[in-house]
Amino acid sequence: MNRLLTYFVYQPRAAWAAAILVSLIAGVLVVANDINRRESQRVSLLQTEARRSSIEITSGTLNGNLMGSITLLGLADRDIKQEVSNGLLSIDANIPLTLSTLGNSFEAEGVFLVGEDGIVKSSWDRINKPSTGLDVKFRPYYQMAIKGQTSVYAAVSMARGDRSLYFTAPVYTERARSTSGIGAVVARTNLDRVDALLKGKFDKALLLSPQGVVFASTSPQWIGMLEGVATPERLKLIRDLKQFGPLFEQTDPLPLPVVASAGIQGLDGQRFAVGVAPVQWNDPSGEWSLIVMEDLALRAPPGRSLIQGCLAAALGLLLGWMWVHLLRGRRTQDEATAQLKVYAQQQEQRATFRVRLADTSMRLQRCETLQELASVFLTEARDKLGIVQGAVYAVPSDATVGLELLASSASAQAPAARLMLGEGLLGQCAKERRSQLVLTPADGFWTVRSGLGSAQPAALLLAPLVLHDTLIGAVELAVLHAPHDNALNQLEELVALLANSMEILRRNLLSQRVTPLRGEPALAENA
Repeated sequence: MNRLLTYFVYQPRAAWAAAILVSLIAGVLVVANDINRRESQRVSLLQTEARRSSIEITSGTLNGNLMGSITLLGLADRDIKQEVSNGLLSIDANIPLTLSTLGNSFEAEGVFLVGEDGIVKSSWDRINKPSTGLDVKFRPYYQMAIKGQTSVYAAVSMARGDRSLYFTAPVYTERARSTSGIGAVVARTNLDRVDALLKGKFDKALLLSPQGVVFASTSPQWIGMLEGVATPERLKLIRDLKQFGPLFEQTDPLPLPVVASAGIQGLDGQRFAVGVAPVQWNDPSGEWSLIVMEDLALRAPPGRSLIQGCLAAALGLLLGWMWVHLLRGRRTQDEATAQLKVYAQQQEQRATFRVRLADTSMRLQRCETLQELASVFLTEARDKLGIVQGAVYAVPSDATVGLELLASSASAQAPAARLMLGEGLLGQCAKERRSQLVLTPADGFWTVRSGLGSAQPAALLLAPLVLHDTLIGAVELAVLHAPHDNALNQLEELVALLANSMEILRRNLLSQRVTPLRGEPALAENA
């Protein structure tokens, strides 16, 4: 982590790129999280509405007034009891009138009585298509009535071929409920009341049978589709049930494009919230299912989420800008610390060099001849600054034009004993009285040899020895590595120390020649 932070400190473009990337990711995450939260809320609300609608369907069918009326008939009407049991009717019995009155009162399409043998004994039909004589013992609603249970059964009518709801109540032998019936009172209605509950409240809604067949839907093209995989066993079970008439006799049902599961589902490139609730109709095959759907693009539009995402990205950019500025401050602090450290090291090195320079100055002061002075200088330059070769020339005291060799170090061949001003690099340096640092090329000018091998110097330092604008000598030094500014300054200080020491020694030597020895008379006094 520290290495990554250090990288960002010294790479501001990378830091800005990281800040922008993190801001964009934060914005996308906020948008996705808000959309997911709002969609989850819509699913939860839709699931509640689906349960409420399923209760309304159950209340309007299984627990409705029509079911109550036919239940009362099966429980109390003696003529109906005799009709379903093939008994003798009274001379006042008028069952068709009773059935028609019941059908007209509740807008039923037909009402009929089923005997204990499963045959329709009497019937009334709104469009005069009676069901009398039909065998309906295979129908689940008849089977539930024989067991003494009321039920609502959705199926395709055998007499009319349309989708219908069968409200069924058992006929009991006594005026009290029992565990079994001797027949059934059945009222058949269309799906208008169910369709009315599905329409208007949801974008899409459908009623699914226990077998997974769509029986009613706000999308007519979905009616008759099958939810899930249409296996041969499943199709055989549906056809044997004969609940859906000839719907699947010749062709297999199409697959339903949605799944009977609450959540988020895609349909035709759009996202829909899906709610599922059971519908209790006492169907022996199982529970019916109400599936309702909402278009999330309309109910939970992403616009507000996008605004929140943009705000989050803007906040992220602001925090990123602050972070980048903190990194800049960190970099400035690090650079200042590094500069102080370098300065401290330079001061420490300078102090150490000053101590060593003072030691060198003491050694030079002990020299008694210029040759010894030059040799000590070359030795000190080698020990303290890494000089590998060198030569020291001085202007002769007799003012002869040119330079005289005082000493040399590590030279394979002895340098010239005399050097005229302007002769060679060193002579030219002395003539111009200007120091020069000559970096040697790759092939080099010459090679430094020792008993263990040889190497090429990296640079050559030429420096005149000038004191009070008077040339007193010149120095030529070779180094294995090109000197940096600090080392170059140290070389110049050492050369300046040599010039001062050489001048002091020359004056001392001159003074010794003109000053008589102690106890001897001066030449002027003898004269």
